[in-house]
Amino acid sequence: MKLHLKILLFILALIGSALWANIHFSRVAVTEAMTAQIAEAGEIAAAGLTAELRRALKEGDEQGGIKTLHDFARRTGALYAAAVLPDGLVVAHTNVALAGSYTSDPLLDRAARAGTIAFSRAARPGEKEEDQAVHTAIPVSGEPLPTGEALVLEGMPERGEPAGFLLAGLPLAPAKKAEAHISFNLLVLATVISAAALIISALFVKMLLRQVALLGAGILKVREGYSDVSVPVVTKDELGDVASSFNKLSRGLAETTVSKRYLDSLIESMPDPLIITDEKGSVLRANMAAEAFSGYDFGAPGSVDLRTILEPEAAGAPHPCDALAKGAHIRELDLLLVARDGRRRPAMLSAATAGGQVVVVLKDTAQHKESEARIARYLGEVERVNSELDAFAHTVSHDLKEPLRGIEMFSGMLISDYGEKLDAQATDYLSRVAKAAARMRRLIDDLLDYARISRVRNPYEAVSSRTLVEEAAAGLSAAIEESKASLELDAGLPEIFCDPVKMRQVFHNLISNAVKYNDKRRPEIRIGAELFGRHWKFSVTDNGIGVPPQYYGEIFRMFKRLHSRHEYGGGTGAGLAIVHKVIEEHGGRVWVDSEEGKGSSFRFIIPAAEESDGRVSNG
Repeated sequence: MKLHLKILLFILALIGSALWANIHFSRVAVTEAMTAQIAEAGEIAAAGLTAELRRALKEGDEQGGIKTLHDFARRTGALYAAAVLPDGLVVAHTNVALAGSYTSDPLLDRAARAGTIAFSRAARPGEKEEDQAVHTAIPVSGEPLPTGEALVLEGMPERGEPAGFLLAGLPLAPAKKAEAHISFNLLVLATVISAAALIISALFVKMLLRQVALLGAGILKVREGYSDVSVPVVTKDELGDVASSFNKLSRGLAETTVSKRYLDSLIESMPDPLIITDEKGSVLRANMAAEAFSGYDFGAPGSVDLRTILEPEAAGAPHPCDALAKGAHIRELDLLLVARDGRRRPAMLSAATAGGQVVVVLKDTAQHKESEARIARYLGEVERVNSELDAFAHTVSHDLKEPLRGIEMFSGMLISDYGEKLDAQATDYLSRVAKAAARMRRLIDDLLDYARISRVRNPYEAVSSRTLVEEAAAGLSAAIEESKASLELDAGLPEIFCDPVKMRQVFHNLISNAVKYNDKRRPEIRIGAELFGRHWKFSVTDNGIGVPPQYYGEIFRMFKRLHSRHEYGGGTGAGLAIVHKVIEEHGGRVWVDSEEGKGSSFRFIIPAAEESDGRVSNG
């Protein structure tokens, strides 16, 4: 079915529904209005006979009641009328045979409860169509209304119990004629409006579909191969916007046609092999690099199957085409390409599925494999050299330290055994030789410790930093007790993921320096930690001699001391250099905040979240 017929049928159904609803609800409204008007006219007529009806009801005067009822019927044309007491006893009725009987008309209950007129148009059993009436129950007040003067002075009295009710059937025939006339006029008016709406809708549909027809013609031209197609924009609405968008799309298509040729040239000029297949693996297109790399002729689409020319690098591994068939993306997968001459060439595959096709990019990894083999050989050489260096360092340290121990020992023996025979100058020279030998031995030990930091790789593990601090402090217990130092640990020291051996050395060196470089009677040391972004920030604070600002960076250099080697217990100056190297190895940073003469706070941060090299710290 044509679109314009669908639209017209829809509009026709919509107008028909609106027409029916309008007529139906209009007739209901007219009927209710006419019924209420008839009942209101009966109530007005009864108001002029209230005194007579009240007297007849109170006195049970059937004759007087009949006379009043006939008077009411003459005024209103009522089909019947009755004066009824509240208990349902009929005092008088225009049909005298019903006088003295009881009635249970539901209108009596409604009028009694509401205290106002009750009416109904519903047909009653046995009632003929020509006898249909508006049945009413009009309350008859028990007391007369006050005079005008009393009304002004005392106000409207409260409504009392009614003396009874006037039941009447008011004629409906005149109202029905009026209703029919009004309904006919409404039908004519609605029909005229519907016809006008249908005509206007037809014109609107014609105007609307003109733009659609133009768009259809433009689309047909595009299907025939024309790229730069433009359609007239005849409406300034959403369809006009669609036409404008179509024109832009057409211009973009023309540009895309040029871009496609440019893209084809780019694909052909790519140095890496590129292959495009369908979802089943049949090769649809390949560039010149792919033909040169594999030796196959990909000119005829479907002549080569990707599954037959690719093999997994490891035997028994899943074929990459299985993953591609499920829409998976592959990035840098090592495999083998079976060339046309039968050779298996190492390659790296990256592929993605788009629009029902698979784009595969291959990279010749033969040179890469050779480079990896060379690197593996070089690494083996480096490991061998490192092992030799370790052995050499151990030998050198042993060979160097052995003569130094001899010099130190024999110098001490000379001073001890021949000190009385030597003059003061000779004794001083021998003492200096012993001290120099001892210092040289410590320098060698510290240098080897510093070099070992980079070479030795202990496994990382989750460990409590409080435990590391306590173990480091236990190793320095003699120095701490001798100096009467106090060590305070914050409650929030976290669990970290680290090399526990090296981190224990960090705390050992920092606590040792805090005790050693302190001129107070009771050195005070405090160690704390807090979360600092994605890092834990530790602080080792003391009340020692402090560090001048110009040396904040110098003190972390190897063998850098700010005092003579005889002050503050000697030392080689390697401790802070080792701390610096360990913290850097953990991906952190170390610095000092100090005030000369008042103390120092050595701070360092290490990651509290997983890093790229696999080291993590968590609290």
